[in-house]
Amino acid sequence: MRLVIVIFLILISNLIHSLDFKIGILRNVSIKKASIFVNKSHYSLRSSNNLLFKKLGPENRVDVVYNNEKIVLKIDDKYVGKFDTLKLYNVNKDTGIFELKGILPNFKSRYYYDNLTIYPQSNSISFVNNIGFEKYIIGVLESEVGLGKSEDFYKVHAIISRTYALKNQYKFIHEGFYLTDLVNCQVYKGNMYKDPTIINAVKSTRNLILVDENMDFITASYFSNSGGQTNNVEDVWNKALPYLRSIHDPYSMGGVNYVWEKSISKSKWLSYLKNKFQYPVNNVEALNAALNFKQDIRHKFLVDWVYQIPLTEIRKDWKLKSTYFSIIDQGETLSFVGKGFGHGVGLSQEGAMRMIELGYDFLEVLRFYYTDVHLIDMKMRDFYIID
Repeated sequence: MRLVIVIFLILISNLIHSLDFKIGILRNVSIKKASIFVNKSHYSLRSSNNLLFKKLGPENRVDVVYNNEKIVLKIDDKYVGKFDTLKLYNVNKDTGIFELKGILPNFKSRYYYDNLTIYPQSNSISFVNNIGFEKYIIGVLESEVGLGKSEDFYKVHAIISRTYALKNQYKFIHEGFYLTDLVNCQVYKGNMYKDPTIINAVKSTRNLILVDENMDFITASYFSNSGGQTNNVEDVWNKALPYLRSIHDPYSMGGVNYVWEKSISKSKWLSYLKNKFQYPVNNVEALNAALNFKQDIRHKFLVDWVYQIPLTEIRKDWKLKSTYFSIIDQGETLSFVGKGFGHGVGLSQEGAMRMIELGYDFLEVLRFYYTDVHLIDMKMRDFYIID
């Protein structure tokens, strides 16, 4: 009986992971009108209940327009009707690619693999790319990392991007998709480069994910540069996690985003501290501490824990590259001299690239930045949980 349950769970897991991954695309644009073209293969077009067009090819043009909580559909400039939902399906076994071009507002064409769902939402058109999961990971790497990196670095990013997607796959389920294509999830701009190094890295790490000791997907957070030390997760977000611990990170030192500096008016700085945090700027000792703050190692609060001023708040309010900064009094102005770029929790991208340049492989990089995690095949996760 136990064996039957395990086999059943593995089969269900395989089925789940073979299904489309639903990504809400172009979520930062309120689209009123767009055109769709088939770039590769052939597609059918359906409404909620009916087949509207059996075989669309590169010679066809599909126009969709938002109108009073409906989608107005034209094919090759011929009016077809108004619909609640439209679905564009690849009808062949080969990989399909379609082009999506904005008309109102106008924006440059993007190209996507697989299928598309279209429906009205919030006085505009919503587009959902129904895409095979591993193809989505290729698109994330193309968008988040870009070209010109080593295959081992792409392997690192494929594993953490895959883990992130599964960890957060129901974040936007209430809106009809799993994740967005924006920085509030993972940046995804569709089919961009067809770079063989990226594609090979995703294929060679297919299904590999990171889990904790309970076989839960880890929070695979990453950022640009640690400045030489990563953050404890609870110093940035609320919950402490055993695998997101602050570590000394020599590999980020000297990177493009290792150091930064910003000048801020002293009077504006003191006014900000007084008004937002009721900081005692008239106290000589407190004033001196706020004007000459030093971080040899990362802190959670400005000055010290007594005043409870989170560095994360200061970073957000003053648009700083990181919370890892010191303040130098220059008279009328203050120099914020900082290290690193990003929230500092998890993996430093520049540090990971440097490790790989020095000869470390992708698994060593992951184990350095994430403490005591396990690399497993996601299709076997249910088996480990039952076991």
